Amino acid sequence: MVNQVKLSQIVERFDLKNLTPDVSLEDRAVGVPDTNRPALQLTGFFEHFDSERIQVIGNVEAAYIKQIPEESITQLCEKIFSFNIPCLVFCRGLEPIPQMLDIAEKNGVPIFTTEMTTSDFIANSVRWLSEELAPRISIHGVLVDVYGEGVLIMGESGIGKSEAALELIH
Repeated sequence: MVNQVKLSQIVERFDLKNLTPDVSLEDRAVGVPDTNRPALQLTGFFEHFDSERIQVIGNVEAAYIKQIPEESITQLCEKIFSFNIPCLVFCRGLEPIPQMLDIAEKNGVPIFTTEMTTSDFIANSVRWLSEELAPRISIHGVLVDVYGEGVLIMGESGIGKSEAALELIH
């Protein structure tokens, strides 16, 4: 099973403001630690689009969106949100145009905003998600120091590892 982090955990961790409260976060999760700034997608280029990543909008992308003709923005938003991206995050307190919010809600894609700078949000989210999504295993074991050397005794639970370690120390 692939590790995933619930979107609600990300919202809480980074204190994101939800601009689409009618979109449920319950079944949404992120399985990759990377983010994507969809600059090329805003121009209509979708080859190699990393749609499984959190999509981040900064000053440059927001400025570009504002100059797109209204009839083109609808098609563009429909295309981006059709990829079922986990979410869209506007940084620096920026907010999307109302038309984008409507299309996102229609497609069930949450949009958030944060006061963090784009660089800070990306760096912090990638670092945190990398830790949360790191592979983990649990093993039963006892670690003992014998004459300055570490000795790890592993085995099934209840097999007698602690007793063996105590005898080794004696």
